[in-house]
Amino acid sequence: MTVLAKPPIAPASPHNGAAPAGDFVTRLLAEQRDLTAVERFARVHEADSPPAQAKYYRDLIPLTTPGAGEQYAFEVDLDACTGCKACVSACHSMNGLEPTETWRAVGLLQGTDDQFPILQHVTTACHHCLEPACLAGCPTNAYEKDPITGVVSHLDDQCFGCQYCTMACPYEVPQYSKTKGIVRKCDMCHGRLAAGEAPACVQACPSQAIRIRITPRELTKAEASGRGLLPGAPDSEFTKPTTRYLGADRLPAGTAPADAAHASPQHAHWPLIIMLTLIQMGVGAFAVLSPLRWWAGGGEAFVALAALTAMGATGVALAASTLHLGRPTYAFRAVLGWRHSWLSREAIAFGAFAGPASAVTAYALLPYLPFQPPLEPPQALRVPLEAFTPIAGAVGVYCSIRIYQFTRRVFWIGLGTASRFWLTSAVLGPALVLACWSLTQNAGAVSHGLAAWIILAATTKLLFEASILRPSAETHPSQRLTGQLMTGPLAAVTGARFAAGVLGGVVLPLAGLAAGGAVAAAISCTSLGLLVVGELAERTLFFGAVIPLRMPGGIKP
Repeated sequence: MTVLAKPPIAPASPHNGAAPAGDFVTRLLAEQRDLTAVERFARVHEADSPPAQAKYYRDLIPLTTPGAGEQYAFEVDLDACTGCKACVSACHSMNGLEPTETWRAVGLLQGTDDQFPILQHVTTACHHCLEPACLAGCPTNAYEKDPITGVVSHLDDQCFGCQYCTMACPYEVPQYSKTKGIVRKCDMCHGRLAAGEAPACVQACPSQAIRIRITPRELTKAEASGRGLLPGAPDSEFTKPTTRYLGADRLPAGTAPADAAHASPQHAHWPLIIMLTLIQMGVGAFAVLSPLRWWAGGGEAFVALAALTAMGATGVALAASTLHLGRPTYAFRAVLGWRHSWLSREAIAFGAFAGPASAVTAYALLPYLPFQPPLEPPQALRVPLEAFTPIAGAVGVYCSIRIYQFTRRVFWIGLGTASRFWLTSAVLGPALVLACWSLTQNAGAVSHGLAAWIILAATTKLLFEASILRPSAETHPSQRLTGQLMTGPLAAVTGARFAAGVLGGVVLPLAGLAAGGAVAAAISCTSLGLLVVGELAERTLFFGAVIPLRMPGGIKP
């Protein structure tokens, strides 16, 4: 739109003489009849003859709050995004983030068809989903979704730093701060929005590629069915993200993220590796121990040693779990989200397992106490406790499985997690019991049966884990990348896992079948040690070789 400038009114001059009164009044009246730029703009639009450039007149933020059934959402114009990362810098500066912390990132899409070459930059942040996975998975209720604006906010004071939301979010939005011991994320600068100011990323974009819009929630649900926001992005059906990418429908077929073929080892989470391995061993041991006491005539020494060892492993596992927290003093908050979080349910289930397991251990140790307890526990409760303990433990293992299946990471869904966790209990539990039996009992049908079971379970587990190393034509691309990690950067861990598994789960149990006495005890204990090492290595691969769901990233070295 062109605005013509008018010459200013010439002042009276002593050389020209005073301006006639009529001319001066005429000029003032003419100025009053002249339309301002706003009035001219309004008349043009009333005449239905504006240029097809409405985007240049549109505000970057809505002037009203969302109504019923609506919420705020980001809108990104892919044609306008240049990948300059001004939005990333502004977000980092405005929110006072740490040097390595980012709440907004810029990725890259590439064309894979020679006929349609394309390089498309993509800016992304929290999508403020209708059904946020971070909120559903949080055990401490540290997330809330504003019922009016729809903004998903993180409550820093409520967070105890378990980092589960960083796994649950399919867009890798929450960022863990080691110095603060909590997770933080984008909140759409809701304070600025409330004051009528644009968020930092919106205001900083030199090409106005990012806007805040109001979106109907039902429309978001309809658009989320069976597709992702962009090529290579996770299926929107999971969390129903609200961000809209203008121009995404014009991307040619075959467009893929620049990092689609890149994989790097993920964080190992050592406290979780120890916790999951040892507590599953404890559950398996108590599941085998009680029937042996009831029906196989296991002596008191065997029962006491096995119960004490299994309870010790359980105690170490529970202690290790707190080391994973950024703020372990708030570990008691883990149960707050029991209505929606599998992590809270796991904490409750393993608490219900640890209590009876301690009581079962106490019953087993009573004959060896150097004093007579003032109140001897009733023997009538012993069998019910022994029966309940493995059931509670199995519920806890099931909750652990659901924790990782919930993330929808391909390596973890379905049998990926379930087979590993159940078989860990099936291998390590009997191995612990066999070692204790060999130390206190003579070799016989029980020890031979346990050894045969260990060989069967360990072989099944090893074959299942090895299947990912030989992908087929139907193998998911994510699984192929996992296999590449296991044979590449994590090859040493993979080798240790299979070497320890074969020796401890197959070779030594076979040798133990023909041995007896002290030799059999030494073989059983060595087998147990190797199996524990092998399962720790397997759990390291479980966390390190997984390919997370994410938005398109940039070119990786």
